[in-house]
Amino acid sequence: MTMALGLKGKVAIVTGGSVGIGKETARMLAAEGARVVICARTQSVLERAAADLCAQTGGTVVAIPVDTTDSRSVSSLVAQTAERFGGVDILVNCAAAPGGLVRNNLDEADDQALLADLNTKLLGYFRMCKACAPYMRKAGWGRIVNVGGLTARCTEALSGMRNTALVHLTKTLSDQLGPFGITVNIVHPGVTRTEHVESWFADLARQEGISLEAFIKREAADPAAIRRMLEVDEVANVIVFLASRASSAITGESIAVDGGLSRAVYL
Repeated sequence: MTMALGLKGKVAIVTGGSVGIGKETARMLAAEGARVVICARTQSVLERAAADLCAQTGGTVVAIPVDTTDSRSVSSLVAQTAERFGGVDILVNCAAAPGGLVRNNLDEADDQALLADLNTKLLGYFRMCKACAPYMRKAGWGRIVNVGGLTARCTEALSGMRNTALVHLTKTLSDQLGPFGITVNIVHPGVTRTEHVESWFADLARQEGISLEAFIKREAADPAAIRRMLEVDEVANVIVFLASRASSAITGESIAVDGGLSRAVYL
């Protein structure tokens, strides 16, 4: 027996869908037959990503720019999606500054940067959920997957508070939307080989005068149980599963996809 994901014909919105985990998630959804809208702020990058994904999958991938810090922009995105495809079935929230803008100590932390982190990720995800939920309730089915981060579970960066708050939002919405056939879950990726992470690690490695490979081994591979850095498809696989019919009994959960990087025990 094969696992039936039941994604063919579903309408999915993926924020932050032009690069990294968001783009790979969009690719997998399109490959499974979903009609996918990818959105981000930069139109040119978004359009190139959509063309690339269409060529790879032969599926339907549409680019619509959005600023998730602006409620009107979010409403316009969702309305355009529903007008074009007849509704919204799946929302994957992945639009945020990777790693956060405030990663230093309290004395050096900038309150405006922290507010920007919260506005883009926490409130941005909230705005998207609020705009998409009416279409899912009407259909009696929906999937919301929030992409958080391991800083929700550690003290590495002050910006991690946005991910901790997202866990609360996820659980609360799972209670509110569950009676309508809508599941809401959050995925916390570990150190993943994205364009941003490779560029960031390369800069840090140069500052230390060591190779990128040595830096990745020390910071990402050796601390993980699987002893390597994650690839984007490994994170996207879990997101797509949670966006599918196969995950119908899973909601309100906070799931780390980190290769065993975190060592805490969660009951």
